[in-house]
Amino acid sequence: MSRIVLFGGSFNPIHKGHLAIAKAALKQVHAHELWFLPTLLSPLKDVELASFEHRCQMIELMIKPFRKLKLSRIEAEREGLSYTYDTVKQLIERYPEHQFIWLMGSDQMMKFNQWYKYNELIELIRFAVYPRDEKHSITPPFIKIEASDIYPNASEAIRQGEVHYTQADVVRYFMENTLYVDGIVKHSLSDDRYKHVQAMTQLALRLADAHQLNQRQVYLAAMLHDIAKEWPKEKLKQWITFVYPNYLDKAPAIWHQKVGAAYASRVLKIRDPQVLKAIAHHVEGNSDPLSKVIYIADKCDATRGFDASELIDLALHDLDRAYQAVRKTQMEYLDKEKHI
Repeated sequence: MSRIVLFGGSFNPIHKGHLAIAKAALKQVHAHELWFLPTLLSPLKDVELASFEHRCQMIELMIKPFRKLKLSRIEAEREGLSYTYDTVKQLIERYPEHQFIWLMGSDQMMKFNQWYKYNELIELIRFAVYPRDEKHSITPPFIKIEASDIYPNASEAIRQGEVHYTQADVVRYFMENTLYVDGIVKHSLSDDRYKHVQAMTQLALRLADAHQLNQRQVYLAAMLHDIAKEWPKEKLKQWITFVYPNYLDKAPAIWHQKVGAAYASRVLKIRDPQVLKAIAHHVEGNSDPLSKVIYIADKCDATRGFDASELIDLALHDLDRAYQAVRKTQMEYLDKEKHI
């Protein structure tokens, strides 16, 4: 019989720790393959999940180089919550030629008695466990998996902007599909700045709708336009010196537009030149429609503390005239900033 390790989880998103654990388990239990089984819905977690298919696509990107690592979409065949007992029973019936081992973290082992039909489940399949806490004692009938680079809570950290915990292709995928963007921005900014970004994004999307612009591009550029706004000056200076040294003679208050675009490209793996251009020019403006929308929305959203309703009405009908009107006011502001 072929020995198959089943690695269930939300994988929201998959990260380097998942990959290290999978490879360790594959080797230590002498399995022929390991199958990732993303849950459709998890009965023991209340975190909002990216769609099942998005999570599957990210898993496939992560495991592509490894021939013994596979993806199973079996959880999508059933509606409702994902119970391991039902999944295991279905797999045993479908693949009688395989011997299955279920892989889980020690945190799940500690609450195993909360699992649906856990007494029957332990009779159906063997369990391998990797330690998520050194205080957890893994004893028979559970098989202990020794794994380094587990990265506890890495999926949550990625959703908050620590994207180095996963591979670049995965980061590029979830940014292109606008997954986790709100969480990344929220954890990068103060509450007040985040409120500005939210309000500005809503206005930018209104303008995009009025002028038939791509909503995804507008959303990304708007949400990320201030991603570097609250960085320490020294950090901003280090980045601007590296990515745009000619900009050093500009007012430090506007460095964040160029640094933000560089961060979006280099760290968040955004490739869309129009999105990057709109971020890079949201303070000084640019002539393409997407940049105009971001520029106007940034200056006229409700959190700015003044009545911009006339400018917004103008922008909804005539983007070019509104851009020129807003730009005139902004140039006066920037001229004052040079002397600060």
